[in-house]
Amino acid sequence: MLDGTPNGVPSCCVIRGMPGVGKSQLSLCYAVKSFDAGRYTHIFWTSATGIDKLTQGFSRVLDLIGHPDRHVEDQGIKLTAARLWLEECSVNWLFVIDNVDRNTLGFLRTHFPRRGNVLFTTRTTDVAEALVEMTRAHSILKLQTLDVDDTTSLLFDDAGIGSETITPPLLHDAKQLVECVGRLPLAVVQAASYMKQTHTTLNEMLKLYNSEEKIEVYAG
Repeated sequence: MLDGTPNGVPSCCVIRGMPGVGKSQLSLCYAVKSFDAGRYTHIFWTSATGIDKLTQGFSRVLDLIGHPDRHVEDQGIKLTAARLWLEECSVNWLFVIDNVDRNTLGFLRTHFPRRGNVLFTTRTTDVAEALVEMTRAHSILKLQTLDVDDTTSLLFDDAGIGSETITPPLLHDAKQLVECVGRLPLAVVQAASYMKQTHTTLNEMLKLYNSEEKIEVYAG
């Protein structure tokens, strides 16, 4: 989706999916593999959950490249300098703009660079469509939840449960547990981490999730 820059338009991709489905993790894996392969010489990342975070993220570009305007106090000047550098530089860069919401679309319309490679993530369909319209890109990747088998394998791997110890009752409990957390990778990883750190069994985890005490699991 990020191959090619037709008519000078930035190569953009919008990853859409519900919270915890793995949007940020997918972006991180792509960024790391692309950098290691030499596809990009510069990779920038910013949260887009608020205008303050976006402002800080775009301004941080100047610090990372050693731009002469990085010490200017006027944020407007810094934002303009960052956008112009992204548009005019000769390096091949990727900018990951993570968790865009409705409140930050206006900022992006003003400061979005007109060239380069940008990877957006967002939770909602309307924001994804607005980003496509804004960037004139045509790439939306919708992430779905994993199937039961893949999610169960993720749980076993992250909990440190070897395949040689998996019995039919254990597999049954694991499938029930991943269904309890909606088969969302982030929730499965958190559950597995809790099990590993506290030596909680799958059966005990199920009892916690099916009782009022599950609030204590989240708080922990």
